[in-house]
Amino acid sequence: MLVAAACTGAHTVQAQTSGTLVGAVSDSVTQKSLAFATVVVKKGSDPSFVLSTMTDEKGAFRFDGLAAGTYNLLGSYIGYKNILVESVVVGANAAGNNPLTIALAPDQKLLKEVTVIGNRPFIELRADKVVLNVAESPIAQGGTASEVLSRAPGVVEQGGRYLVRGKTALVLIDGKVTNLGGNDLAELLASLPSNTLDKVEVVANPSARYDANGGAVINILTKKNSAFGTNGSVSAGVGAGRFARYNGGFTLSYRRDKLNVFGGLDCQRTKQYRRFDSNRVLNQETRIDEASYSVTERNSQTARINVDYDLTKRSSIGLQVRGISSARETGGHTNSAVGDLGAPLSTTNVLQTNGTARGLNPTISLYYRTLLDSAGGELKLNADYLSFDKRFNEQYRNAGYDLQNEEATANALRTYSPANNSVASFTADYTRSLGKATALEAGLKSLRTVTDSDIHWENLGAAGNWFNDARRTNHFVYREYINAGYASVRRPVSEKVSTELGLRAEHTHSEGESLTLQQLNKRDYFNLFPSVALDYNMSEKQQWNLSYQRKIDRFRFDIVNPFLTYISPYLYYQGNPSIRPSFSNNYSISHSYNNEVVTSVSYGRHTNALAEVFRRDPATNILIQSDANLSRATTLDANVSLTKQFGGGAITTTNFVGATYVRFYSPTMPWLNQSSVGVMASSNNTVNMPSGIRAELNLFYRTPLTYGAYSFKAQYNGSIAVSTPVLKEKGTLTLTVLDPLNLQKNRYDTRAAEVQAYSLDKAETRFVRLNFNYRFGNQKVKIIRTRRTGIENEKNRLEGAAN
Repeated sequence: MLVAAACTGAHTVQAQTSGTLVGAVSDSVTQKSLAFATVVVKKGSDPSFVLSTMTDEKGAFRFDGLAAGTYNLLGSYIGYKNILVESVVVGANAAGNNPLTIALAPDQKLLKEVTVIGNRPFIELRADKVVLNVAESPIAQGGTASEVLSRAPGVVEQGGRYLVRGKTALVLIDGKVTNLGGNDLAELLASLPSNTLDKVEVVANPSARYDANGGAVINILTKKNSAFGTNGSVSAGVGAGRFARYNGGFTLSYRRDKLNVFGGLDCQRTKQYRRFDSNRVLNQETRIDEASYSVTERNSQTARINVDYDLTKRSSIGLQVRGISSARETGGHTNSAVGDLGAPLSTTNVLQTNGTARGLNPTISLYYRTLLDSAGGELKLNADYLSFDKRFNEQYRNAGYDLQNEEATANALRTYSPANNSVASFTADYTRSLGKATALEAGLKSLRTVTDSDIHWENLGAAGNWFNDARRTNHFVYREYINAGYASVRRPVSEKVSTELGLRAEHTHSEGESLTLQQLNKRDYFNLFPSVALDYNMSEKQQWNLSYQRKIDRFRFDIVNPFLTYISPYLYYQGNPSIRPSFSNNYSISHSYNNEVVTSVSYGRHTNALAEVFRRDPATNILIQSDANLSRATTLDANVSLTKQFGGGAITTTNFVGATYVRFYSPTMPWLNQSSVGVMASSNNTVNMPSGIRAELNLFYRTPLTYGAYSFKAQYNGSIAVSTPVLKEKGTLTLTVLDPLNLQKNRYDTRAAEVQAYSLDKAETRFVRLNFNYRFGNQKVKIIRTRRTGIENEKNRLEGAAN
């Protein structure tokens, strides 16, 4: 890649920014904004002081927390001549009222030759977050959002929820709450193609502006357009495991002057098997063995359109519409055998299962953003609506045989279950500088969630007619309203120390209504969630962070439904209408060295801890799974990550090692108090070879881990991919092999008062994929996502703080 020669234009600019420096970078000829340009700030009296950032999609940049003084700014962008702006005065007494404008002159020689886009690493480890640059990962091409999250360092999926450093994570899409959990969240992420994703942010210690629910945040960001003109791409892929799969789609974007439009359509078909084996011992007398095999086919279509329009130089509006349509078909069987310990089997059973599920997930988001003053005051208004409609049709046919009495039995069940989850929210966020390098964030939020689950069960009569099964049929509606306000203040204590104080207040009103039982449970509670963070810039290479946060873990909406849910002949799930949310106090310390090594230790103390429990029905020997509040729990996590480049950036390796310890305390269920330390390790490696060829290798390992009712065995897997440019570098061809040795499986033991269970859950994970992507449109001047320069480390530091 050619590098622009520096050209210096020295002049003095004064701006009344009160510790905040804002401005924009533009083309000096066309006056168009330059997105992702680099702006570097240096302090004239302190040559060791260097900060940098990249402009946003509208060419704007912002520096908060600057002490009063005089600074020099360097603006640069590929294909343009660098410019130096000297003597920019920051402070309450500085003259001037307008944001700073940096105009870069085009370098005609470079504009004709630059056609290369730099690559970011797939995983960027920072002191405050982990960023997965999905588009930069060959392994991710043609996959799903759930596959991407499975490769995030320190992220563990367990029972339809995600844990980050031992804390339950709130999963967002484009910063918006989904309020989905369990199977609903799993279905959504399995239907969301990775080709539609830009990046994923994993925030272990989120600030007060995030919802208090969950101790961590996973924010899945979808792709948006930032290039000028008309551009687009088409993609297609095929793959195979035990069964064939395919994906395809296109994007089209147009950006000119004040208007930016981006849209696309993606389709995906997957088919995979799942095997589940369970061996249970009940009351040290009876054993139940179950072996299940099922095949699930998913077809999904994802359509999206984004429209942004600049009303003025200071304000803009936008609309985002996304819709996911999914269809799922499942067929399988479960073989069960029951007998006394040390005696021959007494009963066998074969369950045949066939079912379909249809889902529709539309999302509509509106925003308005405006700059209120030259000091960087900004107001953002967002209105969002999300719906998740489901329609289940399933049939179960049981064929049993009593070996002792030589009697056969048969019965059939079927269910029709329409359900709807809807989430509506409105947020107002305000940011500005208050003087003396102090930054303020404040906002309001109103969130309404309604889940309506109408489950119909029917039995097949002797005459061939279907009749209602009153034991299982139930209609349950849950409504939750959360109104919240927050404020946080960040200010420097000295040149090296800064603090952030935050407070979030939330009032929750909930109504769980069983229309079948004619029972209504209401609940109101108000809580304050303080947070404190202390940053210490020990040197240019070393930074420390201390933080405290109070959080709430809210239960899944289906947990409060008291009815029994049929899973298999000897396994049911029952909700708990008396469940309460859990509260936690979380403490964390982290250290970053040279933006390469990040170390953190965190501790959490939870009250009313949410935990899964099991019990045996003595009359039927059915195992019933439920959720309960335990008196308390503690979590302890320690993590070390290393990012290193070799060969001038040709090889990038990101390695993570983390230890976690979770312990529950229950005086009435002592078997839940057992725990052990588990260690997780992952390594992601990319190699950039000649001719644009790129290879990626990902490895994962987790030692055995015990907490609560579960004891998990070791897990391990790996994946590899190779991509190469084709068609004059306008296309990319990627070959991916996921879990080539077919090692990934979930093995665990379950304990209860009278139950010991040994389970193997093996979903198909070995696949081969071939994916093709072709880009069209104006390819001469591209938005450069990353350029390796002498200030790369400082730029990453600032990006981490700004995001």
